[in-house]
Amino acid sequence: MKRIFIISTLSLSLLAGCQQKQEDQGMREAASSELALEEIDAAPAMKQSDQAAEQAIASPQVPVVSPKKIVRSGNLSIESKDIHASKKHLDAVLQKFQGYYEQESTNNSQHATQYSLIVRIPSKSFDSFMQSLETGKDKITEKNIQSTDVSIQYYDVESRLKSKRTYLEKYQQMVSSAKSVKDLLEIQEQIRQLQEDIDANESQLRNLSGQVDFSTLHINLFEEQANLPMGSNSFWMRVKDSLTFGWQMLEGLALVLIGIWPIFILGAILFVGIRKWQKRRKVK
Repeated sequence: MKRIFIISTLSLSLLAGCQQKQEDQGMREAASSELALEEIDAAPAMKQSDQAAEQAIASPQVPVVSPKKIVRSGNLSIESKDIHASKKHLDAVLQKFQGYYEQESTNNSQHATQYSLIVRIPSKSFDSFMQSLETGKDKITEKNIQSTDVSIQYYDVESRLKSKRTYLEKYQQMVSSAKSVKDLLEIQEQIRQLQEDIDANESQLRNLSGQVDFSTLHINLFEEQANLPMGSNSFWMRVKDSLTFGWQMLEGLALVLIGIWPIFILGAILFVGIRKWQKRRKVK
């Protein structure tokens, strides 16, 4: 009887051990399955992340480059054979490219007629304007063009202007929160100084923008006597010039004599006085 009890107890123990082993194995398999599913689910996300990283490396962010600010100016001398026709042509070309005269003066002399001009042309049309003048009938005797990069100066003024505007807004907001009259006066003084600086920077920025947007060209348009029709500088022309020169000398001499008339009057008085004195002396 005791043997049967021992055998039954061992059988139950073995059965329980096998059952526990099967349960542990099932749990391990389930855990393995869940881990595999998690890896499968995470794979697309990891793949997308890797692709994003690769795209970021392949196409880095390009920094924004500010456009250059170039000021163009120059001098141009033009010799013409018909200065009035050349001036009309210059007017038409300037109007075509939407430019304007900033200054215009004329000088007429015996040997030449001359226009001294300062023109402003949109920078984008400057080269086309120059080409129109160079391909014309007149002769270019002098040409000097300069290009100056003012980008650093321009963007420095622009940056300082933005900064001062920001400070001005902050000080204006502080006015309502001033705790004493002294604080209020100090804030208002800061606002006044900032406003003056902002006005000066805005004026400087407008000046630079105007120089960048419109190029400046000094033009000397002239017609000399050598460009007159053939024979105009011949013998008879020289005779005419000589007669004109002689007449001008006579005019000058007459003006000199008129200018010293008091000396003639004084001389006449002295002459008459001396003659009378001599006559009286002879009588004695």
